[in-house]
Amino acid sequence: MKETRIMSQKKGSYLQDKLEAAVHRKENKMTLIFQKEKIRLDDISEISILKSIDPAIEKEIIMENDELQIRNIIPDGFAFPSQLRGSDKERLMCSLQLVQKVERHNLTRLHLIVCPENIVFDQGLTPHFIHYGVKESLPPYEKDADLLLRETKAAAAAIADRQHTFEEYMKFNETLKLSPAAERILKAESMEQLGVVINDLIEETKKTDSLLMSVSKKKWKLNRYVLLGVSILLIPALIYSIYSLFFMYPKQERVVAAQESFLLNKYSDVVTELQPYDIEEIPKVTQYQLALSYIINESLTEEQKENVRNTVSLQSDPLYYEYWINIGRGKAEEALEAARFLEDRDLIMFGLLKYREQVKADGDLDSEERQQKLDEIESEIAEYEDEMKALEDEQSQVEETITEPEPETKAEEAKTEENAAPKQDPAAAEEKSSKPEADDKKKSD
Repeated sequence: MKETRIMSQKKGSYLQDKLEAAVHRKENKMTLIFQKEKIRLDDISEISILKSIDPAIEKEIIMENDELQIRNIIPDGFAFPSQLRGSDKERLMCSLQLVQKVERHNLTRLHLIVCPENIVFDQGLTPHFIHYGVKESLPPYEKDADLLLRETKAAAAAIADRQHTFEEYMKFNETLKLSPAAERILKAESMEQLGVVINDLIEETKKTDSLLMSVSKKKWKLNRYVLLGVSILLIPALIYSIYSLFFMYPKQERVVAAQESFLLNKYSDVVTELQPYDIEEIPKVTQYQLALSYIINESLTEEQKENVRNTVSLQSDPLYYEYWINIGRGKAEEALEAARFLEDRDLIMFGLLKYREQVKADGDLDSEERQQKLDEIESEIAEYEDEMKALEDEQSQVEETITEPEPETKAEEAKTEENAAPKQDPAAAEEKSSKPEADDKKKSD
């Protein structure tokens, strides 16, 4: 069984320091033990009034072995201030009822000691004092109005605002960082003013509560889980909205601006508008426009530009767009990958030349690494030059073969023509030769 003991020590609780007594709390029982030589009590009958002062709290008074024991039985359902679990308004109402209880106390022979350890609240939030001082018999022996006001303000602040303890409000209220409510309570200069301040705080809390809706715990939990589920479902939509707001819409605006610039032949503006985006993020039509803008801005002759433009159209393989965009963005190595995939020797050779320039200008490479890359590039350039030269020689031979036939071929063609010439019939020839003779004979006759 759990037992809480507050013994009289060098530094004890506020209650035991004021009473100079030991305090024992065990479940719903609280026992105060006074040393007889420290109190003014002569006979136990002097304090018999304590048994009837509050019928709700049963008291048993025992005098033995030079000790006075007052055993207090606290009813079930009563709670100390630290055990209160009400709302802000309910705690303020407890504070107000405490102030009113102190104000209504008019028994001159019984003196109050106001501290959370000496107060319990019933289920109706009515305060009850456990111990009373008896004049000339039990401490506190006299009424100290100033001390009583300070105690009441500190107790009311501790109940209404749990930011600090009762002892802190009593001893350090001038240096503590106080809440607005606690500050107003501690600044009260009388019991009447203290009651008015707390009542005003209650009214303010009511106004605030009127703006809120009270629901049962079951309904609150259900609403919380529903809200959690909806929030989880809304997360993708929220992410998409943020993406659209900060990424998709600005990109769409830039794409539209680039297309307008392309139609106005402002090719440099096309490049500038689309510079922040990767090729995959740009629509195919806009890729074509961007590639063409890079081609026009490239250091090529007009004839070369025209030849290249003839190979790049809306029907071209998108790899052509990728090649020229990477060339324009100074990414010759990536452009070479596209050119090799297309197996276009001219694009490969142009990409190698661009790549060589970039390697030479790359300050991040050390001399050895730069030279190694340049050697590889030069070797590949030489290889492609040899292949292209061999291809040109082969093509020139084919052209010569087509344009200048060989002698044998000419003889065969002549023979073919001779054979194809028409031949005269012998009978016809003979008839032709005899016809002039007949004509001559007629003339002689």
